[in-house]
This record gives sequence, structure tokens and C-alpha cells, in this order.
Amino acid sequence: MATDRTTTAGGEGKRSFFTRSSPRPVGSSPSPAGSESRRGSVEVRSSRCPHCLIDVQTLGTAPPTICPYCRRSMVQSTLERPVAPSMAPPSPEEVKARLKAIYHPPHFIFGFIVAVVAVGLLAWAVTLQLSSIENYFYQPLVSIYSIIAGVFVITRFIFAAFYKAPAEADFEPTLTVLVPCFNEGLAIRKTLERIFSSGYPLDKLEVVCVNDGSSDDSLVHIQEAQTNHPGLVLVNFEKNRGLCHGWGVATFLARGEFMVCVDSDTFVFPGSLHKMMQGFVDPAVGGISGHCDIENANVNMLTRMQDVRYYFSYKIMKAAESVFGTVSCLPGCFSAYRRTCVLAVMDDWINATVWGKHGNYADDRSLTNLILRDYKIIYDDQALATTICPEGWKQYARQQSRWVKSYLREIWKTGKFMWRKHPVPALSWYAMMWMPIVEPVVMVQALIRFRGTP
Repeated sequence: MATDRTTTAGGEGKRSFFTRSSPRPVGSSPSPAGSESRRGSVEVRSSRCPHCLIDVQTLGTAPPTICPYCRRSMVQSTLERPVAPSMAPPSPEEVKARLKAIYHPPHFIFGFIVAVVAVGLLAWAVTLQLSSIENYFYQPLVSIYSIIAGVFVITRFIFAAFYKAPAEADFEPTLTVLVPCFNEGLAIRKTLERIFSSGYPLDKLEVVCVNDGSSDDSLVHIQEAQTNHPGLVLVNFEKNRGLCHGWGVATFLARGEFMVCVDSDTFVFPGSLHKMMQGFVDPAVGGISGHCDIENANVNMLTRMQDVRYYFSYKIMKAAESVFGTVSCLPGCFSAYRRTCVLAVMDDWINATVWGKHGNYADDRSLTNLILRDYKIIYDDQALATTICPEGWKQYARQQSRWVKSYLREIWKTGKFMWRKHPVPALSWYAMMWMPIVEPVVMVQALIRFRGTP
């Protein structure tokens, strides 16, 4: 419960979003986990803005004094909270078993057979096309589209074959992990525990978890995790604001040089945070996508289909784009950013509008495109995590609707600057941009010609 020690800190009208009393750099040794008023409890410091209904709770770090929204002073108070039972992370044996189950490579003979069959099918398709080349002028639009689409798909596999993961450079900068949460229940506690047990040095790691107005017990699970991990900063939105605002506030609070965004239902494997940082040795890199597979892939046919799609989107599409440093989307489930790059585009990103209305349903893709204008964005297939995907068709349809909207909105924005990139990814991007638009026209023309055939 809150004690009587309630004060108002700071002054109104300051230009900075946050000021800190006695700040502790992320690279320094962590301070004790709050002062213990009695055995088995800790004192959590709360900074609340009654105007914006936002509450920031800290344990091992100094609390903020200025609200990131209205810039008024935040009301400071102290909360006494019992230390929750710790949650044991997976053992090394469990981690190895899980990695083996997800990432076991196929036998060489099986891979060879698949490659032979694929080459054979490709040769057969090319032979059929050449044997009917005289018909290309009968439906030129259909023929041209099929050639462009075929070349696009084949080149994805060719480019992906040249992909190489960032080399190990023993680079361990200060790091802040951002975890937005909305109605995740116990899953958020598991996510936070996996992050703290990932093996990244705790004196260089902080985690900012944003409870975005959850109506279930997610807040309780985050508070329990905080009593065991002083490096966890809890941001509580008393009303739902959306993912973009959660990331934005967490970015202002972050003290790390780099940030990793992790969904509340994503589980990071040990060593993945360290591996993801290695690509940032190149100062031209502004963002890195990790590799994420489906945690609940074996539930039903829908989850298995999504597992295949995830694998293709990472191992083929992102790998091909990474060869040229032009990964088109850093997925919100597991990606890293250079914090200065995010701060530079924060106003444009958080104040985005859709057809004149304020809002952002393309959070990860829009942020990626803003950074891609001036920096390289790559993919690291050795930074591993799993995430929970929709298990029902209704939930899946809503997710895909959001993704399609974000794709249609952002692809036009990216087209304005992609011509400045390497010619190969630029041509690929414009082909990918126009093919979904031309495809309905091609289909209609083909159907009309087919019905008109005697």
C-alpha cells in the first residue's frame, strides 16, 4: 500500500520529457532492490501524472519527475510491496531440447532430394513457358506479370543463399528491452523472466514493461516480477493508448544505447540479446531483426501454416533483403534499434495520421521505414526467439487485416525514397509494390479472355 510520503517533484513547463534525481547509468553496478521496511517486502517508488493517467514504478532506478505527455510534475509516492516467489527459468537441458525440437536440420539426403525436385519443377516450368512463347502476345499483361512474379520469387531464394549473419564482435553495450503488454496474464511474467535469464550482463540491462490498460491480471504479474528484478521499470497506462505510445514512452525512459522490442508473448532464448547486438558494430546499421518462430506451432492446422509462413518470411525474404541492408519490416515481436535513430524520428512516428485521423496501426513497419531512409536494416538469424500466434481464425483474420492495412499504407511512403538505395533491392521493392495492385487486373483480364474463348 502507499505510504504517507507523497510529494510533488520537479517544476512545470520544463522542456525535457524526463529528469532524474541521482541518475544511475545502465553500465554501473545496480543499486539495492529498494529499502526493506520489513523482511520480505520492498519499497517501490511511484511517479504518477493524474492528468494523463500514467504511473511509472521503479525499484532499483531513480524515478522520473516530469510526465512525458503534458510535461507537468509527477506526484511521487512510495508503495510497499511483498516480494513475490521467484519463477525458475528453463534449465539448460530444457533450452537445448527446445532448440533441437525447433531448429534441428534435415538430413542431407532429404535436403538433396528436395533441391533436385525443386530444380526439376523449375526446369519443367521454364520448358512449358518456352514451348508456348508464341502465345505470350495473346495475353501480354498476363504474360508479363507471370514473368515478373516468377523472377521475383526465384531471386529471393538466390539472394538468400548469399546471406551471412553478423559476425561475433564481443560487443555488449548498455541495452534496454521494451515490452508492451495488453491482457497477457501469466505469459508476461514468463516473457520477463526469459529476458532476465537470457545471459546478458545485468549491470548493462534494463527492462521497461508497459501495461497498456490491461483489464486482466497482467499488472499483478508485472509487479511480482519487479520485486525480483530491480532493473525492471513498470509503466502503467490507466487507460489503453496503443502500442505506438507504449514504445514511445519506453523509449524516453530508456537509458540504454540500444533497444530491443519484445512482444509480451515472445520468449527469448539465452544468448539472443548478445547476438543481436553484434550487427550494431557497423555504425550504418540502425535496426536489426531477430529470428522468431511459432511457440504454439503444433496446436492445429492454422498454427502450423503460420509456422511455415514465419519461416519463409525470415529465412528467405528477410535474409534476401538483409544482403543489401534493406529489411522492409522490423517485426514488433523481436527486433533491435539504435536508440538515437528512434529518437530522431519519434515525432513523425508517434504523431502519424491515417487518412487525416490520428492513429498508427502500422507501428513496427512505419518505424522501420522511417529509419530505413537513412540507415541500413539487417537480419540476424542466430538471435532466436519464439512467439505465440493466433489459434483461431477470427483472431487470425483481425491480425491479418491490421497487417494488410499497414502494408498498403507504408509501401507508398517507402516508395518515395527506396530509389536511393542499391538498384537491386530498389527494383525488387517497386516490383513488390506494384504486383499486388496489378494482380486483380490481370486476373480479371484472364477470366474475360477465358470466357470469350470458343
